[in-house]
Amino acid sequence: MTNKQLEQLVIQSLEPLYGIEEARSLQRYLFRALTAFDGLSEWLLIRDKEAGKDLETDIRKALDELLTYKPIQYVTGKVWFCDFEFTVRPGVLIPRPETEELVYLIRNRCNNRRGLRILDIGTGSGAIAVSLAKLLKDADVEATDVSDEALSIAAVNAGKLGAGVGFRKEDILNPPDGECKPVYNLIVSNPPYVKRSEIAKMQSNVLDFEPSLALFVNDDQPLIYYDAIAAYARRMLLADGELWFEINECEGNSMIRLLESHSFSGIRIMKDFHGKDRFACAALVSS
Repeated sequence: MTNKQLEQLVIQSLEPLYGIEEARSLQRYLFRALTAFDGLSEWLLIRDKEAGKDLETDIRKALDELLTYKPIQYVTGKVWFCDFEFTVRPGVLIPRPETEELVYLIRNRCNNRRGLRILDIGTGSGAIAVSLAKLLKDADVEATDVSDEALSIAAVNAGKLGAGVGFRKEDILNPPDGECKPVYNLIVSNPPYVKRSEIAKMQSNVLDFEPSLALFVNDDQPLIYYDAIAAYARRMLLADGELWFEINECEGNSMIRLLESHSFSGIRIMKDFHGKDRFACAALVSS
């Protein structure tokens, strides 16, 4: 079997479940993850050559998992985020393109600043924290999560990408007692924000495989994490520090009111590439 025939096997196997366009997209992702060929031109040179037995075995094994609707990121153990390759596995949320936008917004805002102290709350795979540590010069980045498994994976990602991120276990809904003093210039978070009433709209591959702890909130407290993070940020941000969030597209106005209630100012709601309210930014202005 040639590499080209192996490509066609993947597409033909997946098309009945995913449709032709998604099947082709999954095939490209799978071959990128399982081969050393990142560039298309390099791959085209060996496309008509015989496929290696190890690659064929890996592809067929991956196909079996993909046919159960298991997300391809978990099947391959890889996801590309801000052009960096991250390790992911069940137990951590798969980073989304919208979250990449959040990182780039912060990078563009802070690119000329040096020595920033940044905290990522609810880091998951470490995608936000590690990417900011790589993209911002001289930034001192820390990250927290309530999940031991997430912190373990995040540490793996920081290590393999050479990002000096400090990780610690912390539950933002039950922050540590004791006196705290402001130390951060920027706090960022992509906390759980999908309301349980929205579950019916979600795909089964998300519901069946991704951690509910990182996704869902009760409808009667949709901003519970944002409220806790904003209160924490009031104590931990330095004067003129900034708070950045990824948010539920339906909660933009509610986010403005919540941030105002915590005495933040300069509040902005920004749209993602789909034109939906997705990001919030606010400043802790010095008095």
